[in-house]
Amino acid sequence: MDMPITFDSALTQHTAATRRLQSVNLQMASGKREMGGVMLDPANFSMAAKFDAQVHRMDAALSNTGNAMSMLQTQDGTLRSVGNALNRMGQLAILAQDVTKSDSDRALYAEEFSQLKTMVSDSARMTFNEVAMFSDQSRAVTVDEGGSTTELPAINLQADPYAAAVADETAIDTLDNAAAALATVKEGMSQVSTDRARVGAAQASLEAESARLTEARSSLTSASSRITDVNYAHAVTKKSAAQVQLQMATAVLAHKSVNPEAALYLTL
Repeated sequence: MDMPITFDSALTQHTAATRRLQSVNLQMASGKREMGGVMLDPANFSMAAKFDAQVHRMDAALSNTGNAMSMLQTQDGTLRSVGNALNRMGQLAILAQDVTKSDSDRALYAEEFSQLKTMVSDSARMTFNEVAMFSDQSRAVTVDEGGSTTELPAINLQADPYAAAVADETAIDTLDNAAAALATVKEGMSQVSTDRARVGAAQASLEAESARLTEARSSLTSASSRITDVNYAHAVTKKSAAQVQLQMATAVLAHKSVNPEAALYLTL
């Protein structure tokens, strides 16, 4: 003969089911495996906290890397402008060597040549976020959470051959001066190509570091999520079971005492 479900046992089941349901609801609402701010697995949560701290440092390194790439892009754009100016200066130096041109003609070329020299000279003082883009010192950029760095090349537009190209004695007002200026300008153009290649290599290096860092960050975030985040499929199953138990206990409490078959019937 089946034993009846008593009022006391139903009350115990009702209380237990209510607590389980509250716990599951709280976890599903927060998305974390904790109840009332209390960690359910302190050891694993400690590991997850280390992962989170590492991810935060990675975010900072990614920010540094992104800013450095932006500066390199701006630097390369400036070098491209300098290269264009030097190219035009080379053209003017050739035109000034035309024996059919008078000195007054050369004076017109010299005026444009002088303006281009000023543009190149001014480019050497350009800044990015109030930081000088061009100097004789390389810069170290932090590229990971451990503080490892990569070097940005030192590009100095105030050193030769740039300085020689914009020097006062570099002029195209005479045939002889134009010939000398052409040789100087050609050296500057060659240096632009070299410097742009160095900047491009630094950009490629930073992009690789950023990609590696992003992938590592994603792995750590996933690992932390597996520890701390709720398994919703499992949580829904637990919630459904707790709801059925709560319904059955509630029905029994409402009817004081019924046999098991009746209790099962009341939950349908």
